[in-house]
Formats: sequence, C-alpha cells, structure tokens
Amino acid sequence: MNHTSFLGAISSKEEFFYPNTPLTPLPNHLELSLPKNGHPGIQLLLQSNTAALPLSLQSDVFTAEWFRMRAIPVEYNTGNGVDQGGAMVLENHLQTKPSYATQLAPFTVFDCLEPITDTLTPESGLAALYLCLVPNKEIPAGIHTVRLQVGDYICNIKAHVYDVMIPENTFPVTNWFSLDAIARFHNLKQNTPEFYQMVSKYAHSMRRLHQTMFYLELDNRCVTNTNPYEFDFSYLEPLIRCFFDAGMSTIEIGPLLSRGTLPNGMPNMYTDRFTCAMAPDVSIDTPEGYAITVTYIKALADFLKQYGWDKNIVFHIHDEPDIHCPPEALEPRKKQYYLAASILRKYLPCVKVIEAVSSAEFRGGVDIWVPGTPGYEEHKEEFDRLIALGEDVWAYVCCGPEGHWLNRFLDFAVLKGRLLFWGCAKNRLSGFLHWGFNQFPGGMNPFKASSCPNNTGIGTNFPCGDSFLVYPGADGPWPGMRMEAARRGAEDVAMLQVLRTKDPAAHDQLVEQVFRSNSDYNDDPKHFEAVYQELLERLEQI
Repeated sequence: MNHTSFLGAISSKEEFFYPNTPLTPLPNHLELSLPKNGHPGIQLLLQSNTAALPLSLQSDVFTAEWFRMRAIPVEYNTGNGVDQGGAMVLENHLQTKPSYATQLAPFTVFDCLEPITDTLTPESGLAALYLCLVPNKEIPAGIHTVRLQVGDYICNIKAHVYDVMIPENTFPVTNWFSLDAIARFHNLKQNTPEFYQMVSKYAHSMRRLHQTMFYLELDNRCVTNTNPYEFDFSYLEPLIRCFFDAGMSTIEIGPLLSRGTLPNGMPNMYTDRFTCAMAPDVSIDTPEGYAITVTYIKALADFLKQYGWDKNIVFHIHDEPDIHCPPEALEPRKKQYYLAASILRKYLPCVKVIEAVSSAEFRGGVDIWVPGTPGYEEHKEEFDRLIALGEDVWAYVCCGPEGHWLNRFLDFAVLKGRLLFWGCAKNRLSGFLHWGFNQFPGGMNPFKASSCPNNTGIGTNFPCGDSFLVYPGADGPWPGMRMEAARRGAEDVAMLQVLRTKDPAAHDQLVEQVFRSNSDYNDDPKHFEAVYQELLERLEQI
C-alpha cells in the first residue's frame, strides 16, 4: 500500500537533483501540463535498500522512457569574469558558494541519464530515476491519469494535455560534435560500418533536441596532393547519409580560413593574417592562397552537386572572426574574409554564410549572424537593425558568458539552459548554436571530470559541462538533464513563435515574466512552470 512513509524527492519542474537533495515524505500524486506532442520529464529520488526496484507505468495514452540518473562530478565552480583574473573556472576553491551557482564545488549532480528497461538499481540506499512521458500520436486533449510505480511506491500523475502542437523544425538548432570522441569512447575505427552505426545513434540523439543541421569540420583528410593542391571529399558521403537518414535537413560545413599557428603549436588567436584552412602557412590574399581556395571550393561543390546536396548548405568561413581581434587587425581580416566569401558564393551559389560573431562588422559577408549573448546585448541596436532588414540573427553561448549570465554549465541551475531559448523568443532571434555536444579531448572522461581542457592558450579550463550535453554510454550516447532542458527550450521557442504571430503583445508580456535580458531573468522553477502553463493556455485559445 502507498503511504507517506516513503522518503525521497519528486519533481516535474526544470531543476537539478543532487545526491544531497533533502529527502522528505513523498506525495502520492503529481500534476503536470504538456502540449499534445510534448515529452515531459519526471525526476524521482527514492530512499531504498532493495537490490532492484521494478518499474511500471499504467496509462492508455502514455508510454515511458526510463533512465537511471547518474551523478556527475563538478570539480570547479564557474568564474564570474572578474575574480581570480576573470578565469573561466575558479581553480582556487572558494569558502562560500558563488551567488550564481547552485552548489559549492566540488560536488556531484544528477545530470547523466542512463537508459534502462523496467528495473532500477539503487546505489548507497538511493534510487535515482528519470522518466520521460511519451504521448501516443492520437492522444486527445484533456486530463489523463497515469499510475507510476517504483517498487512499492505509487504516484498518481494528473497530466493536463492541451490542444496544442509543438511545430516541427521551425527553429534551427545546431550543436557541434566530435567524431574522434565517438571513435575513442566506443573503441571503433573511423570509416567502418560499425563506426557509422554509432554515428547514427549520435545523430538521432541530436534530433531528440530538435537539431536540424550537422557541422562537418573539414580537415586535411580531404587533401590528396599539395603540388599542386588537389582535394577529394568522397570520404564524407557515408557520414553525411547518417545525418540525413536521422532527419537532418542542412549540412553545416567549414572552415574556409585559418588563423595559422604559433611556433609552440597554439592557434595564432590575435593575427591579422587569415590563411587557407588546408594550407595554414599560405595567406588567403596571395595568388597562391587564392588558387588553393578556388580549387578547394570547386572540388567541394562538385562533390555536393554529385549527390544533390548543394542546395541546403551553410558554411563557416572562420569561427569568431571579430573575437580576439586587436583593433588594427579588424580591417585586414574583413578584406580577407570578403575575398573568401566571394569565392565561396561563386561556386556554391545556394550557400549561406553562418558565423559566430560579437558584432555586425562583417556586413555583406555573413548571411546568418550568430552573436554570443553578451555580443548581442552590447550591439543590440545593430543586430536588431539587421533583423528588421530581414536577415537571420541567432544566438550562441560557449565557455562564456559567466557569472549571472544565462548558460548551461553544471554548477548553474538547469533551467538557465532552457531560458536561453526564451531569450531568442524575446529578441526575435531565429536559431541557436553551441560548440559542445560531445567535445571530449583526449584524456577527458566526463564520468570522472567535467571541466574540459582548454587548448586555445587563453584562460583556464572551460567550465564544467561546457563541452558536452551527452555522455559516452556503453551502447551509445546517453542524454543529460541539460540536453533535456535544451530540448524543451527549443520546443518552447517554436510555440512562442506561433503565439507571437497571433498576438505579439501577449507573447511579449508572457516572455517578460521570465526573461528580460540574458543577465536579468527569473529562474525559479515553480514560477517558470506557471508561465509555461499560461503559454499552453493562450495557445489553446487562439
């Protein structure tokens, strides 16, 4: 019989659970709201010394995705851009928790979600469960009761399904991934059938968070001769098919330019001399550099046209061309960037240039602007003018911003990663980019340490969790709670776009209840849940 003697914690809100989350008498009921094609999540911590707990979900309209939550180490707190020299992480551990962090490092957090079937094994007397409710395609709107049972604990869930649908593929999302990390963690040799089977699993994981494009970072494998330069991209064909077969629609590819390297092998971050990506010692604006770049793009265009893949391409010429840029380097960089853009558009006329930037300086060279959130806030008037002209402006975050700015680090409230997408809605931004889906450099194991080594030569390690959203599980990628937050954020902004089309004033009033700027927001999970329910109510009425 179910009664309140069960100790634990349960929540359908966007919040993290921790091994030290207080355990209180568990309720026997829970309420949540969702659109007809929503996939809400429920976290449960249950005190239990039972060897294995059977899992059961009784419902006519929902099925269950079961996950065991695994605690992940957070060895550093994120910096705030000021203390300890503005470090990305605070390597000198503090005595008190930073006001913008959830806990004082080091600590562990239940971020990793290991798929399981119908049995949950407690560890150290604590069962940690994440349940994702999957609605039937023909689910009717209304109130539905779901019976969740974990061991002897029973919780009756009242699910309010609104007559609302999340639009599909209306808000572009991209997360950059590492093929090397896929091969390394799963003990696979690249370019083998087994490797591509694993890549397909990662591609489907990206689609879970509504990713629509996939970034192929070209390297010297495409160089078949250097005297003269010749290129062959045929090795990409099976890789590209993995992503299209998973439901992706756009190839994101690059780079075209390089910053070159310093004598110590580090990137030449502050250079005023862009070089050829596949010949990093040759400047783009020399006759030799021009010839190499034309040959490179012509060969790539021929390859893409062979398979009919040349019509939906976005291209990175050079990541962050106006970041780490001394004032005297800006004009030389712009000249070289425009030269590269003109070559690219000549041979791939359907291409769109996408670039992470901090300003609107590269007008005419960029088609899809992707400012970091601080760059957007600083140059808001300029970017809003581009939006008014009909140009695409997205958003991104990476190892920054820090402190009280929204980001998706492991020592931040998980809701902050979802609120980033409400910021896109507020500011009429039309897409979102992040560099870290599974960016694990050699020697990094996210089950043992979550701070990514930094090979730029600037700053400390990257903040904990910055470089990844998934975990390299035994059988493929395992999602994280931050990935689930990003998924729901992408769904939120797609629904908010519908509301804005129908009632812009209602849209703005609703968004401003939780987001005013990327450093001014309300990240209380209970408050957010109420605003989310109001979104569903408004959409159902229009």
